[in-house]
Amino acid sequence: MVSVKKQFEKNGRNMQEFDRLKEIVDVLRGEKGCDWDKKQTFSSMKKYVLEEVYELFEAVEDGNISEIEEELGDLAMHVVFLSRIAEEEKWFNIGSVLNKISDKLIERHPHVFQGLEVDGVDDILKNWEELKKKEKKEERKYYLDGIPRTLPSIAQAVKIQEKLSRIGFDWGDSTGVIEKLEEELEEMRVEIRKNDLVHFEKELGDVFFVLINLALKMGCDPDAALRSSNKKVVERFLYIEKKLEKEGRDVSKTEISVLENLWQEAKKNEI
Repeated sequence: MVSVKKQFEKNGRNMQEFDRLKEIVDVLRGEKGCDWDKKQTFSSMKKYVLEEVYELFEAVEDGNISEIEEELGDLAMHVVFLSRIAEEEKWFNIGSVLNKISDKLIERHPHVFQGLEVDGVDDILKNWEELKKKEKKEERKYYLDGIPRTLPSIAQAVKIQEKLSRIGFDWGDSTGVIEKLEEELEEMRVEIRKNDLVHFEKELGDVFFVLINLALKMGCDPDAALRSSNKKVVERFLYIEKKLEKEGRDVSKTEISVLENLWQEAKKNEI
């Protein structure tokens, strides 16, 4: 068991870098600061925070360490900046933000800090959910409460399915998921034949949901899988465009048969 007091009480460590960032943000929001920064609110900053998260994702996917470092810095700035806005409104400050996450990490890891015995990662995750439920008991009455409505659809489906899987409410192993997928595909085919777009959309959503479950069963990140396919399509089509460009041809005016042949060529070259 790790001693919380020994490891985490104030020990006078140098925090110059963090203090420097906080002081810069304080100046930007101050009386003689930047007019643009001074007029920002929680609402106006939402889109910028989201952009930074996606830029970090891209840097991680590209394996660009320098970019990862920079994007982490941008996110740190947003934490400090939003905390400064909150402090001005007398809601909370950066100190309370850091204390809250520190307390949460300690409370959510009793197997590290309190000597609780656990049996593997699954046990740790179940315990984590139980602790979250206790913390949010006034806000979250039902099991799936607390999954953010604003999450992208794939991420939201992953959250839902991970929680349901922890209590055994899913389609068992990958074979069971594939059987369910085949069932949903047949239901979708029925709506296609009927040309019923309203019900087709519902069945299409069910197919997506089951595919995401299959990805999770196989230990695969469905969002990463789709991003990889998107990237592959872009790179192959870029290969096609460059080949045609050398011949002085416009891709939009090229026969489909030629495009298909070049696509297969790109595929053969493992692009």
